[in-house]
Amino acid sequence: PPGAAPPAAAAAPGGRHRVRSLLSWVGLGLGAFLCGLLLFNYAVMPRLVHTDREVRVPDLSNLTLEQAERALTPQGLTLSRSGERYDVAVPRGFIIGQDPPPGTPVRGRRRVSVVVSLGEEFSTVPELSGESLRGARLLLERAGLEVGATVAAPSEEVGEGLVVGSDPGPERVVARATPVALLVSTGPPSELFVMPDLVGREIGGARRQLEALGFNVVTPPSMPGIGTIVSQDPPAGSRIARRATILITASGRMIR
Repeated sequence: PPGAAPPAAAAAPGGRHRVRSLLSWVGLGLGAFLCGLLLFNYAVMPRLVHTDREVRVPDLSNLTLEQAERALTPQGLTLSRSGERYDVAVPRGFIIGQDPPPGTPVRGRRRVSVVVSLGEEFSTVPELSGESLRGARLLLERAGLEVGATVAAPSEEVGEGLVVGSDPGPERVVARATPVALLVSTGPPSELFVMPDLVGREIGGARRQLEALGFNVVTPPSMPGIGTIVSQDPPAGSRIARRATILITASGRMIR
């Protein structure tokens, strides 16, 4: 009938609207899928591949912590400081040990532990004056030092067999295991005299004078004990200590 055409024509715009709406949803879904795929390929996937990649641990010896971190970062490894110790050969602040060792193949974000040098260890020389040799040795060992050369010399400050001083001296800061030389007392110094010339003097008077000074005067048993002195030992001009023995020989008669 002629009046049926208008309703069909009116329904066509509604159908086109639904098609366009469906296509929009399909387009949005496809766009979201593409964005997710790109995010996975460029953000997630590289991390997964990097985690599984095998790398070899670099050698970190004689590097600072900052230098070691720069060496580990490109390999995807992290740094961990596990301890410190003294080392004469490696300056303070530099790495002297690591775990895993250099060249070890590892996977994932492995942590590399390092030991850092404290440098050379130092000790302070203890006060040793007045100590016995045994006591001084014990004090030096406790300080991480060694006993060096021992020299004996007279001293009025400390008794015989005791330490007078050391080299290096007390309170000096030195490297561990440094030898410390010791000066040991042999007691008070002996009083020294210059041997006079006795030849030509009368033996009796010379003997009395020498014995009054503390010397021990003797004559050969087979020689006379009177007269003029003809020889002496030690000779004139020698340095002699108190209580030394002086041998004199007399002629048995006075020489005028």
